[in-house]
Amino acid sequence: MDWNDLKFFLAVANAKTLSAASGQLGVSPSTVSRRIGALESALQVRLFRPHRDGYDLTPAGQDLVAPAERAAAEMRVFERSAREKDTDLAGPVRISAPELLGQEILLPGLAGFLQSHPDIRIEMHSSVRPMRLTGREADIVLRLIRPERGSYRQRRLGRIAFGIYASADHIARHGAPDSAADLHRHRVIGWTEDLRYLTMATWLEALCPGLQPALRLSSLNAQLAAVKQGLGLAVLPSFAAEAAGLAPLLQDAPGLAPDLWMLVHEQALGLPRVQLAKNALLDLLTQFAEHPARNA
Repeated sequence: MDWNDLKFFLAVANAKTLSAASGQLGVSPSTVSRRIGALESALQVRLFRPHRDGYDLTPAGQDLVAPAERAAAEMRVFERSAREKDTDLAGPVRISAPELLGQEILLPGLAGFLQSHPDIRIEMHSSVRPMRLTGREADIVLRLIRPERGSYRQRRLGRIAFGIYASADHIARHGAPDSAADLHRHRVIGWTEDLRYLTMATWLEALCPGLQPALRLSSLNAQLAAVKQGLGLAVLPSFAAEAAGLAPLLQDAPGLAPDLWMLVHEQALGLPRVQLAKNALLDLLTQFAEHPARNA
């Protein structure tokens, strides 16, 4: 079996078509088809069920997805480790951070660090979706949910406060809710169906059961922009909402202040550049977490 065939398998499993998978991989659809066939022959099992609109996983294929992702992640770790020198103070440091925290706190806060260490390159992944921890996708991960597994050293940094916010213009035109139940008569901005598992979404549902958002968006940046434009109310991190001049609402409601965790991959701990970046982030985020108006 050729281990490189796993990336073809995962590409088709995710993209659902040969043409989409070939675009991701930079090869022809016939090459993707040939490599999938070679993998099925090596394993002596059908992994996909072709149909007119694309490829569906067979039960055997579905069972292979998780171990294939783990194996692919470990291969990336191996390849990266082989290229790196543990004594280097140059090269990339990959950071994963929650959306808005990365853009509004980390990037401006790391300006001095980058000037002092011009040979260190920061690669930042900033998203509302927590990064999967199956492999060394990042050297340093900041997240609002403590992981139960993964090859990372963990450290709690503090808490990030969230609240319900609106623009002054929106409040002037539509008023402010008097209670959590009163949210039903207001235009609330919520999350798309695939992101209803997020902490902000589940907190809002618990606060006001059955609430149907008037606008559903898939990122905090989009929700912040919508609130600033007066399109409704939304659950936002206090540091970003306050910086945008938005007004807090329902301040007597049960609070939302999830823990902020720093994870450093065990294989990156020995890299001096990762240690330098970690210490810079600790200095920055410790000061940030101590700001009483921003964090509980």
